[in-house]
Amino acid sequence: MVTRGAEQHFWIGPGTEGILTPSLPSSLAFVAALWLGFAPYVLHFSRVRGGLADGIDVLVAVVVAVFALVRTVAPRDLPVLSVVNAILGLWLVVAPVVLGYTLVRIVVVDLVVGVLLVGLSGLSALLTYRQRAKSQVTGPGE
Repeated sequence: MVTRGAEQHFWIGPGTEGILTPSLPSSLAFVAALWLGFAPYVLHFSRVRGGLADGIDVLVAVVVAVFALVRTVAPRDLPVLSVVNAILGLWLVVAPVVLGYTLVRIVVVDLVVGVLLVGLSGLSALLTYRQRAKSQVTGPGE
């Protein structure tokens, strides 16, 4: 745990017991990104539309995993990364329609992971922005 002045870098300790912190949804988004990255090879859809489906899924998975890991380790920093992850989740929801995926496995993986990313990343960003607003009103260390 890193301390900056009177505030703790991680939201853990007596002041956060019983409340949800942005680290949890970000860590779950990281797990969803891991699944997204491995799904094309586990479910064997790597040759659909000339490899477009798996290339996009792996690229999105890498970006989401890195951003979610940063947000898990430093939940007070860069909530915009969670917003970007939520936008990438929206892309996964619309990608099967936009790109014309016909294999059901791809559509299901993209829809499920996309919805999870929108929800989890959106929650992580929302929690961070709320906590920041609360700490500005009450002042640091109160």
